[in-house]
Amino acid sequence: MKRTHLFYALVVLVAILIATLTILNFFPSFALTQHATGALQQVTPTPPADSSEIGSTDGILIMGFVIALIVTLPLIFRKQGK
Repeated sequence: MKRTHLFYALVVLVAILIATLTILNFFPSFALTQHATGALQQVTPTPPADSSEIGSTDGILIMGFVIALIVTLPLIFRKQGK
């Protein structure tokens, strides 16, 4: 019986922790918001125009096929072996 009480206590504590962190995320303290506004006003430099080719997704497409093969080939060979 003691283990179930411990489990429920841990579940309640984790739920309280998640709720507290969620509330703090949506309502930050005044000190944090005061420092964050300065970071938003910084100017980020624009990247050079010739650094990458716009619209080039060939590498992403190839990696998608490779990942799909890595996942599906072992499943196919396992079914044939049984």
